[in-house]
Amino acid sequence: MLDGASSVLPYDFQVIAALAASGRPGRYCGSRTDYNGGLIDAMRRLPGIAVDVAGISGTVAPRWRGALAYLGLLLRVLWHGRQAELVNLQFSVAWPLEWLLLAPLRGKLVLTVHNAVPHGHGAGPHAPTARLARLANRLIFVSEATRDEFLRRYGEGFRAKATLLPHGLLPVVPGLQPIPPEPVAVPRALVFWGNVKPYKGVELFEALAQSHGVSSRGLSLQVVGRWDGLADLKQRLCTLGVDVIDRYLADDELSALFAQPVVFLLPYHHASQSGALYTLLHHGAVFVCSDSGDLGVFLRRYGLDGLILREHSAHAVLDCLDWLAAHRQQVADGLRRAQAELGWSRLLAVHPEAYAPVRAQ
Repeated sequence: MLDGASSVLPYDFQVIAALAASGRPGRYCGSRTDYNGGLIDAMRRLPGIAVDVAGISGTVAPRWRGALAYLGLLLRVLWHGRQAELVNLQFSVAWPLEWLLLAPLRGKLVLTVHNAVPHGHGAGPHAPTARLARLANRLIFVSEATRDEFLRRYGEGFRAKATLLPHGLLPVVPGLQPIPPEPVAVPRALVFWGNVKPYKGVELFEALAQSHGVSSRGLSLQVVGRWDGLADLKQRLCTLGVDVIDRYLADDELSALFAQPVVFLLPYHHASQSGALYTLLHHGAVFVCSDSGDLGVFLRRYGLDGLILREHSAHAVLDCLDWLAAHRQQVADGLRRAQAELGWSRLLAVHPEAYAPVRAQ
C-alpha cells in the first residue's frame, strides 16, 4: 500500500490491520508525520506487515526534500511490487512520478479513490486523476457518492474497473472497541472537530455565535483542529467568544473530547465522505451533518434524517437539536447499527473483490 504523504493514515491502518487479521501479508509505504505517529508504530507490530516510511509529508520536510524522499520511496515500491499480488495507491502526491514509476506495475495497480477531484477543483474532470485511473487495473471507491461523482465526471468507461469498499470505523487508538452511543437530550456545546479548510463550512460558527437561540440554550461553541488559512475567520470567531483550538489533539485529549455531552457539527459545503464522521461514530459521539456526498446518504441509511442540516444556518442547527432531543432512542439505535455494520473485517468480508489478487486485463 502506497500513501506517499500518509494523507489518510488512519484509513490506511484500518485496511492493513483488517487484511493482516485475515492472514494477508503486506507492506506499507508512506511518510513520517508530526501527528499520528502512533499509527506507524502500531502498524509495525501487525503480523506479516512491513513498514517503509520516509520524510515526505510537508509536516516533517520542505517540499524539495520531500520530493526526493518520495522518488526514493517509489523506487522501493517498484522493486517490492514485482513480487506483490497487487499494489494499492491510496493517495496521489506527485502524479508525474507515480504515472512514470508505477507504469511497469499497471497490471496489478489498484487506485483507491477518496475524492473524484481535489477539493476546490471545478466542475469538470481532473486530468492527473484521470491519467492515474486509466493506468490502474482496478478502482476502489470508499463511498457510493464518490463512485457516482467519479463516473459523472470521467465517464461510464471506468465502471468496469470500479469496485466499492465502504468507509469503516476510525478509532483514535488502534484496537479500541466501538463505544456505544448515548445521545444527550441537552448538549453543553456545539463542536467542530477536524482540519479547518474552506470547504468545511466552519463559518457557520460565526452565525451560531450571534444567534439568540443558541445563547438562550446555554450552548458554548468550540472549533478544534489545525487551521489551513482562514486567519480572518479565525480572528472573528475568537472575538465572538468561540473557543478555537488550533492544533492537533493528542489521543487522550480526543478521547476526552468525544466523551463529553456535546453535539459535533460537520457543516461541509462539499464532501465526498468524511473521516471525521467515522471517527465520531466509533467513539459513540452524536453529529449533525450537511447534506453533502456520503454524509447525508449515511444519515438517511440509518434513519437519522433529522440530523441533516436543511440549510447552512443557526436555525437549521437548532432544528436538528430539537429533533435529537425528541428521538434520542432512534439516534442511539441507528448509530449502534452503523457501528455493527462498518467494522473493517466485516466490510472486507462483504466486499472481498476490493483486495482480491488482481488479474491483468
